[in-house]
Amino acid sequence: MNQLSWPATILLGILLGLAAVGAERSADDEGAAAAGGATASPTASSDGGDGPDSGSGSGESSGDSSADSDGETSPDTGGEPLDYSVTLTFDDGPHPVYTPQVLELLDQYDATAVFCVVGQRLREHPEVVRQIVDAGHALCNHTDTHDDQLSERDRDEIEQQIAEADEAIDTAVGDDVAVRYFRQPNTAVQPEVEEVLDEFGLEPLDWTVDPRDWSRPGTMSIVQDVLGQIRPGAVILLHDGGGDRSQTVAALEQILAGLDAAGYRTVLPGDS
Repeated sequence: MNQLSWPATILLGILLGLAAVGAERSADDEGAAAAGGATASPTASSDGGDGPDSGSGSGESSGDSSADSDGETSPDTGGEPLDYSVTLTFDDGPHPVYTPQVLELLDQYDATAVFCVVGQRLREHPEVVRQIVDAGHALCNHTDTHDDQLSERDRDEIEQQIAEADEAIDTAVGDDVAVRYFRQPNTAVQPEVEEVLDEFGLEPLDWTVDPRDWSRPGTMSIVQDVLGQIRPGAVILLHDGGGDRSQTVAALEQILAGLDAAGYRTVLPGDS
């Protein structure tokens, strides 16, 4: 891992985020000790057109009866390790400059991510999508034209947006690459759209952490917003396409370092 040299303001942002993580972990550990005398510890390895994708989503829970609503292991299971995992997602690519930079950082930190790709941009840069797949990351259908009024379209138009993006993905990487996820532009997946997804075998992919990096608020702001909101099961929304993403790339290195230091690993939605 390369030694990072952070400005004091950026480092402050990271420390604020890690302090929030540490406080939550401390409370979890105290609860575990009180229940069974065993202290639980996190896993120690770590693994957008230019406009907002805003709204709220939720991480996947494990479905295990011993897990609480946050997907963490209950202290009464005997002090099993808590699942300190998060999901990284990147919207509005692929981009010929920023997507490879994101891929390089993910490789450096042994992190995995979901790339929510737009059909039109994919046709322009199919080689970048192949880089994403070759690096072991997952793809997500983000419509063909980044239609931010998708919920207002009729069913045929919704289906066309999804189908044409799927076709572009198949053309670039082959139909043997499974695409599990769909993310609706600018909002969480709406009921009018979700009812179409079964036809394509897609799962809705929303999010819980949105630093609004698309608006270029500054590297420090992105880092602080992400690390300050991190919780087990968080789904982080970032952008590798749709405009100048140099701030996102700069923030990503520090976000990955912060996650690593806090003992978080990165997983795909629904995995653990």
